[in-house]
Amino acid sequence: MFDTNWDLISGDVAHEIEVLNQSSQINLIEALVRFFLHHYANDSEQSAQHHPNQNALRELHRTATFLLLAKPGIYRDGPVHLAKEDGTVVYVPPSAEEVEGHMDRLFGQISERWMNSIPVEMGAFTLWLINWVHPFKNGNGRTARAFCYTCICLRMGFVLPGAPTVLELIKMNDDEYQSALRVADAGYNATGEPDLSAMNDFIERLLIEQLSSAVGD
Repeated sequence: MFDTNWDLISGDVAHEIEVLNQSSQINLIEALVRFFLHHYANDSEQSAQHHPNQNALRELHRTATFLLLAKPGIYRDGPVHLAKEDGTVVYVPPSAEEVEGHMDRLFGQISERWMNSIPVEMGAFTLWLINWVHPFKNGNGRTARAFCYTCICLRMGFVLPGAPTVLELIKMNDDEYQSALRVADAGYNATGEPDLSAMNDFIERLLIEQLSSAVGD
């Protein structure tokens, strides 16, 4: 799905740049995986002992929105909301003033969970948290998916084979994806912890689909 809400450009050229940026982001994901596995591989599990930090998240966003946003890779300084095509608002993220504090706290939770969570759980949690904070003016979805996929690869210990990838399959199953996000949000609002049951099931199914395609090849 192409975006029509960019700062710097619109129309067909914007769409072409989105596709080029997506290719750059995929290359960046592989570079991050190779870098972290080289420096932080766990000898017993072959997975990375450390997760990507906020600088990596910002770089994934910068790469995805380069030449599209005026401030790629920079946390937003104003309000945003998510709405359906008919204008119905479905989610209002925290205010811009709260973004950095939420990101610091939630990345602390990633650190706590990193080695104690299976890849699917880590992917589900990071996918939810970036969407929940919505730290950027635009491009949050593509950045959340990229960070989620990077974390799954790092916890698995290799760049995953098969196509389409989880990165692509999430967007191809957007209705189920959005439903799982709302389930997680409802849990967080009720208890202070996201209900990731639906998101875990969703990511697990997509991961099996990607890996099964590699076996089929």
